[in-house]
Amino acid sequence: MRQQRKLTRKEKNAQIKQGVAIAGSGKKQSISGNAISLKFLLGLMCAAFGFLLYLQTISYEYTLDDDAVIQNNYIVHKGVNGIGTLLQTSYLSGSNSGQDVLYRPLSLIMFAIEWQISPDSPALSHLVNVLLFAITGFLLFNLLCKLFNRNLVFSFAATLLFMAHPVHTEVVANIKSRDEILSFLFCIISISCLVDYLQSNKTRTLILLSFSFFLALLSKESAVTLLAVVPLLLFTCKNTSLRKTISLVVPFLIATFVYFLIRFSVLNGILDNGKISVLDNILVSAADFSSRLATEIYVLGRYMLLLIFPLNLSNDYSFASIKLLEITDYRVLISLLSLLLITGYAIFSIRRKDTIAVAILYFLLTISVASNMVITIGTVMGERLLYAPSLAICIVITTLLVRIFKNGQTEPNDGIAEQNVMDFFSRHARLFIVLGFIVALYSFKTLNRNQVWKNNYSLAQAGVQDAPNSSRAHYFLGGELVHVVAKNETDSAKRHALYEQALEELTKAVTIAPQNSAVYTDIGLTYFAMKDTVNAIKYYDIALVHDKFDKRAMNNKGILLVKKDNKEAMSLFTEAVRIDPHYADALKNLGNLYGFLGDLDNAMVYFERSIPYQNDKAALAETYRFMGMISDHRRDKVKTEYYNAKARENAGQ
Repeated sequence: MRQQRKLTRKEKNAQIKQGVAIAGSGKKQSISGNAISLKFLLGLMCAAFGFLLYLQTISYEYTLDDDAVIQNNYIVHKGVNGIGTLLQTSYLSGSNSGQDVLYRPLSLIMFAIEWQISPDSPALSHLVNVLLFAITGFLLFNLLCKLFNRNLVFSFAATLLFMAHPVHTEVVANIKSRDEILSFLFCIISISCLVDYLQSNKTRTLILLSFSFFLALLSKESAVTLLAVVPLLLFTCKNTSLRKTISLVVPFLIATFVYFLIRFSVLNGILDNGKISVLDNILVSAADFSSRLATEIYVLGRYMLLLIFPLNLSNDYSFASIKLLEITDYRVLISLLSLLLITGYAIFSIRRKDTIAVAILYFLLTISVASNMVITIGTVMGERLLYAPSLAICIVITTLLVRIFKNGQTEPNDGIAEQNVMDFFSRHARLFIVLGFIVALYSFKTLNRNQVWKNNYSLAQAGVQDAPNSSRAHYFLGGELVHVVAKNETDSAKRHALYEQALEELTKAVTIAPQNSAVYTDIGLTYFAMKDTVNAIKYYDIALVHDKFDKRAMNNKGILLVKKDNKEAMSLFTEAVRIDPHYADALKNLGNLYGFLGDLDNAMVYFERSIPYQNDKAALAETYRFMGMISDHRRDKVKTEYYNAKARENAGQ
């Protein structure tokens, strides 16, 4: 019997690409199984890598906007009972941040469930963020495999770069930014369903596609850019006809229509409240179209630079970190030239379905909403806004590496021939050595940057270094020194020094932005803590000159006037409550003042009204004690015992 010659690796690969069975059907099935196993393992590696990279953040505290969406959000604190309200109100309705025109209920619903499970537990919410990021890595790898014809090397390398990119630190480490994670995650699922539908034509896949995209929109409205990304991917990656492409966009359009219909109803038709502050977005102060456009181009240039060289990261780009520029400014010209070059390359190369051209167009489409060129958003720049667009640079880098190490050619089914993970990496050793170097640099920066988000004080300290010209950065640090650091300092001399440092930071903040009333309020609070009531009232008054609706200044000034002029104090507390009916401090102070004046009925009314909005358990325990004392005075033993029990419960006794 003639012996069969053993095939070389090259011959095996050639046969696999042509769909030829190797040594019979049993061998073919074995290779197919190994390929699936390898793909699954590579996906798990991407997920595990992302999880380990941000593992340290699980022990971190609430930071920055976590206060508005979780810590001091009375609707979120209702747990599962608040879900119905979250679906029917704007994004910040449950906080003291005022009204807004955002509708992003999905992340808030998750926060409410987490609060129900473990109240006031940042660890649980951080863990969920990290897990969602890890899942994103697994699904992103699988999606890239579908889009790029099962090219495991390309998909694995691009996903690893995405998971390691330092610009994502804010999104994963800041719990509030879960809206970015969820939006991108559901966009990935939507596109994956779309590709599956091209092969299966199953109606349920289209339904899942629409539902996933609807969830992406409920997470963050910027997911709407997928309406433009989908035709791009269908044309370049799946070679779909124009008629077919239009029909496949319909499920996305239906989901978009439903979302905006609900959004329109919840927000009473308001799309833009016209109240974007210059402190948040300097573009609203542009005197003419030219300077605004020039600044927008410059910001896009900075975004591109951050993606290529993620070195100088910052959590703050507010006034006056970025200044209005003229079109003749060299920074604007460099940014404009860069944009023209990459856009020109994309336009001329997209017909031949060049991968880099696809990445460039993907970047331009997904960054469009955040660029302020389409609509004016609440910030001039933010690293969190680069979360989805950053995939572009990962694809570009990966494409260049593949071209360098494969003589400009890609293997459609690259990776299928490997029997195991070690074989996969050894076969592409040169590429992965270079990739490993880049990923290592990214990872080192990410791990280092993670530490900045440990708590508000560490974030504030880094903020003044990263953005020394930002009024908000100095205000943030000054506020942390007053409200947290000095408050927890037992040594009187050290505490006084911290107050002095706080005044220095707050003074820098108003020097940069004299119109920022909130800073004057904190200066007044600092003087109050230093027992200098004269200067405290002086700065509260200055705050009210700059903003006659500054409820904190009203409330704090009222506290100082309770014993001197209780009528004015009453007026100030009442006005603060009129401005914000959910303002717990002013409600409680009204209760205290009515009790001081002997009007126990009104005292009970305002104490009762303040309870749902109080987040500090010690303060809540005090409120219940006061209500118990009033009930005792009225000789109501049942209510007295009830309020005293609630006081003990919140005091942890």
